[in-house]
Amino acid sequence: MDNLYRRTKILNLLRTHPEVTQEELRRKLARQGIQVTQATVSRDLEELGLVKTRSGYRLPEADTPPAPVHPTLQVVLKEFLRDVSQAANLVVLKTYPGNAHSVAAALDAQDWPEIVGTVAGDDTIFVATGSAREAAQIRRKIRSMVAA
Repeated sequence: MDNLYRRTKILNLLRTHPEVTQEELRRKLARQGIQVTQATVSRDLEELGLVKTRSGYRLPEADTPPAPVHPTLQVVLKEFLRDVSQAANLVVLKTYPGNAHSVAAALDAQDWPEIVGTVAGDDTIFVATGSAREAAQIRRKIRSMVAA
């Protein structure tokens, strides 16, 4: 079960049940086939930027929408990455067709200092770095995230 799916379900539940406790939310998720611990629910509520009240958690006021739900780079890499290689100061990532943009956007969001920029096609991403050494570092980082 990925974070994006579970957190979307939490937001949907809070739209129909405006204020719920963590335990009530955990039970409602379980009824939908999503088994989670209280600790996981707590992390999700914090990541979503929900407001804690005396009677439970609720969505923030309309003028402050909840933080958008984005999968982590590790999730995106594990889902879409097929291969990673190095060519001089470039790291070349191969994805499944149509997924290169999602992976490049997730990489850009990391703000890694070694990355100068990314160029994404349909199934290939070129990650430009300042040197071959930095490219090797990025390649290792990406491989370790997929292996974890």
